[in-house]
Amino acid sequence: MARNLLRLLKRHSHAMLKNPDHYVAKACEKALKLKHPTIKEFDDIFTSIAGGPSPIFPFRSANEYYTSCSSHKIVNQIRVPFLAINAVDDPIVRHVPMDGGGNNQVVMVLTKGGGHLAWFQAGSQGQVDRWTTKPVLDWLKLMGRDVVHNPQRRGSSIYMDDGGILREKGKEHLGCAYIEGGETLDADGGEYSVLRGL
Repeated sequence: MARNLLRLLKRHSHAMLKNPDHYVAKACEKALKLKHPTIKEFDDIFTSIAGGPSPIFPFRSANEYYTSCSSHKIVNQIRVPFLAINAVDDPIVRHVPMDGGGNNQVVMVLTKGGGHLAWFQAGSQGQVDRWTTKPVLDWLKLMGRDVVHNPQRRGSSIYMDDGGILREKGKEHLGCAYIEGGETLDADGGEYSVLRGL
């Protein structure tokens, strides 16, 4: 996993190194010198510093970053329907609050395998795809049709358009839908799209 992050960092390092005096550029330079890092080593050198915006980032260490950003501490504060899928063998997520932190808006799913975001399955025509796509889209469809879109619920801005795509009023350029049989969608045309693989 750390090697994949390092490859991703190398691919985008030109953007991060534009201002060599910036703390992100300095963290990037250090991380690029790593040979075969563990995830904790990569997080100590790069993610804890450049993994997000200030004022939360930078952190002094990976441990401080892990402690501060652990979602199980705030899951009880979620105020909208929320689905979380985790795997027992995830090397990163060690604590999964299966009770949703006592929050009735939260549904927690725990699979036997899948590692950290790696639920792959055989797809059509010899392709490999993500197992999570269908359950996530089923969840979104359920929330859009039966929960959020429920006319009894006041103030809902989520709706399903004529094409079966869930959308939010005021943000019609965004949406999601389940496509039977699967299909590759390219959100922004780039080979290294931020949404690629989701």
